[in-house]
Amino acid sequence: MLVRRGPANRFKRPPTLRSPIWLLSVTLGFTLAPLLLVGCGSNLLSDAIPDQRLAYKQQREAGENLEIPPDLTASRFDDALDIPPIGGMTYSEYAGSRAQRQRVSTTQEVLPQTPNVELKRRDAERWLEVQADPAVVWPQVIAFWREQGILLTEQNPTVGVMRTDWLDNRAEIRRDFITRMVSRVAEGVYATSSRDQYSVRIEPGPTPGTTDIHLTHRGMEERVITNAIGDGSRTMWEPSGSEPAKEAEMLRRLMVFLGGSEARRDTVADTTPATRSLNSRIVTTDGQPALLLPEDPRRAWRTTGSALSRAGFAIEDRDNARGIYYVRYAGHDAATPSERPGRFARMAFWRTSEVDTLKQYQILIIGDDSESRVTVLGADGQPDRTETGQRILTLLQEQIR
Repeated sequence: MLVRRGPANRFKRPPTLRSPIWLLSVTLGFTLAPLLLVGCGSNLLSDAIPDQRLAYKQQREAGENLEIPPDLTASRFDDALDIPPIGGMTYSEYAGSRAQRQRVSTTQEVLPQTPNVELKRRDAERWLEVQADPAVVWPQVIAFWREQGILLTEQNPTVGVMRTDWLDNRAEIRRDFITRMVSRVAEGVYATSSRDQYSVRIEPGPTPGTTDIHLTHRGMEERVITNAIGDGSRTMWEPSGSEPAKEAEMLRRLMVFLGGSEARRDTVADTTPATRSLNSRIVTTDGQPALLLPEDPRRAWRTTGSALSRAGFAIEDRDNARGIYYVRYAGHDAATPSERPGRFARMAFWRTSEVDTLKQYQILIIGDDSESRVTVLGADGQPDRTETGQRILTLLQEQIR
């Protein structure tokens, strides 16, 4: 083959199999072909969702739940209902009555509808008001998390508190061609350096037959720590605070799941200016520290409950009539000054090394129509005047909006 070269027109030798460029092209073609087939065949649900800020990795149920054979599930163990009458019955009558009971049982498992749901808002705080009893709302919220593919690490229907596992937000991963193709084949290849956790409080509403749903967010960030010499490093997780945008988005999803209307999502419960976080202050009277909130006790109850969830406290019980939250907090009063952790470490309530030393406290909210007083009591109900009590109030003040 002749190649003509001229000053105005030059021809280059076409690439052959021996050319490095050609070999690279062929290699990439064979490598990306399966990824493209998988990508084209996958059902991209995320493309149909307009809001991409929250795309958490789907979590699986506990493996023990999948080990039971289909014929031995709990729904089949209804022997107590299979006792025939004393007078006897034919097999066809027995089988027909059994099938009827199973149909009734299946119908009862369908969750009731909650069409009257509104998203209330006051200042920076949002919550859902549902026209149903808490006993009806609780299984609905459980079903919401299951549909999202999110596991719950805490469920306490008596107190009305549930908490999710730490979640990896896939929306924060860089979305380019390579990462999208690889993630469709092996989703766990990429991970973020942040984690999210949500807590839900379900409480009776202001009027009988209503329920208030409060949802809060906590964040964690992974930080690289190097030693003084600089020849080694390790990573640790630190609290990154709560993000109101994520709280609002997850609460909106919950509202839609419960049957709420998008057109009613901006219902405002109050138009009071957002000055609570600026005016809240800690005072000490007779050695007893207290957090003062410029609002009535009912609003202070809601504000304090959300602050407890954001700060990572575990709410074990509550007494609405007396205005008391029973919580657990991992204190460090017994540690020496050199052993006491810093500000971020003091908020690390999740550390397993502190589980055995958790202390119980009571958070008391009292007040009048214009101001409420939040104090910390010990497990015996006596005022707590230690450094831990002061620290608890400081953490609550930091989480109040």
